Amino acid sequence: MPIADAELIAAVAAQRAAIAGTVAFVHAHPELAHEEHLCAAHLAGRLGEAGLRVERDVAGLGTAFRAALAGERAGRRVGIAALYDAVAAVREDGSVEAVHSCGHGLIAGAVVGAALALAPLREQLAGELVVVGCPADEIHAPGTIERGGGKWLTAAAGVWDDYDAVLYAHPEFIDTVWQASMWMRRDTFAVAGTRSLRDDVAQPPVEAIGTLLRAAADVPRTRLMIERLVLDGDVEEGTGLVLTGSLLFFADDEAGIERSALDVRTALSGAAWRAGRLVPGIRPDARVTAAVAGALAAAGRGFEPDPPPLPFATDFGSVSRRAPAALIGVGRPEGWAFHTDQGAAQFASTAGLDVAADMATVLALATVRLTEPAP
Repeated sequence: MPIADAELIAAVAAQRAAIAGTVAFVHAHPELAHEEHLCAAHLAGRLGEAGLRVERDVAGLGTAFRAALAGERAGRRVGIAALYDAVAAVREDGSVEAVHSCGHGLIAGAVVGAALALAPLREQLAGELVVVGCPADEIHAPGTIERGGGKWLTAAAGVWDDYDAVLYAHPEFIDTVWQASMWMRRDTFAVAGTRSLRDDVAQPPVEAIGTLLRAAADVPRTRLMIERLVLDGDVEEGTGLVLTGSLLFFADDEAGIERSALDVRTALSGAAWRAGRLVPGIRPDARVTAAVAGALAAAGRGFEPDPPPLPFATDFGSVSRRAPAALIGVGRPEGWAFHTDQGAAQFASTAGLDVAADMATVLALATVRLTEPAP
């Protein structure tokens, strides 16, 4: 017989210490994108000890892993995305510090808790649960800028191509399955010229800064972000001077990205441009959404069926175009101060642990619903 909701809820509650231990470990070992060696090893180790079949270095990524739990009944294959990288917090002196201020510790704890709760119930479990550890979720981290996000890279490598459903839970303001998010692309540019100490001689790299700022003023801040500008050059007359920069374009679709990028490129016509990888918006799936809604109800939580679009991009959009998927929000009425030191304290609090435990319950309940064979 399928696992009953009450039995599964009790099984997750029995894993609260394991959830807390995972959250504490991740928070105590903040690691930036593609550097999450300790956290990836910790999660893979906990899952391996519970009897899951663990594979490391998935998709050629040293901090990605896969851990599979096969049920003893025929059914479907469900994947769960686990995160564990820290935010690259920029401090007032310009230094970068790894800080867990986006809830990835709670996500890691929730995924571990759900898998550990299901492991001793495998005789009743249909199909297969696979946890995929995805590095590099934070887009501003140096490793993500250089190599790409973990969900985008695993999707491009075909890791998500043979799943019947994929789940990704994140602490949020409301209980929901997000139905839309922004598209995003990071474009880089360079303007080369020469340094001059004379007022009557043009310096194209310097003048390009003003041109860019004027062009950006005509685009809403929700659609264009000047991420980084670097002016570098020698100090003598006629020596080399270069302006480099990266811009984040956001839109409701790919065409919107192209329109905004064209406007800025036209204004900064003297620049050498390079378009980055396109991150698509999430693609919802009615069947997976319904299963998550049922899981939230069984866990005693609410469900917002028509949430506002996410005002940012997520590379889970790449995964959602490979398999039926749900980006799950597990809410807290007080909200979270994302990407701030206040937020880091919130995620490390007892309230944060409570949400991690609720996320584990929702993931476990949704997994059982989705692994059941088609009627």
